[in-house]
Amino acid sequence: MIGHIALSVSNLGISVEFYRRNFGFQLIEEYPIESSGLKICILKKENSALEFFEFKDYNALPQYRKNLDSDLRTVGVKHFSIEVGNIQDTYLELKKSGVEFAGDICTFEDGRKYFFVKDPDGILIEIMEEGK
Repeated sequence: MIGHIALSVSNLGISVEFYRRNFGFQLIEEYPIESSGLKICILKKENSALEFFEFKDYNALPQYRKNLDSDLRTVGVKHFSIEVGNIQDTYLELKKSGVEFAGDICTFEDGRKYFFVKDPDGILIEIMEEGK
């Protein structure tokens, strides 16, 4: 079982609000580590947890990592997935709230549907229909 997924973000406030508003995550804990110019927070939704790091002096996500095709060709962690009950409703809700998309709804060979969005820093998130 995976304990959590860690993401470095440019602004904790913006990222926390994005994941709260669009996916229902709740802020559980937040604490600074003054000596390294770092703030950390934990968000949870059911059995899923995200850990965010915000450094005063951060390096922005490289442009090629914001493009699904070029990122998939680069060795390393690619994205994480959030499963939803109704893919079409979620797609429309995210469109309505102005979330940046990285493609339209696609279908896997097993019939499940998915699409990709980007968080405020351009981190790719796969939105996937719950398993059948």
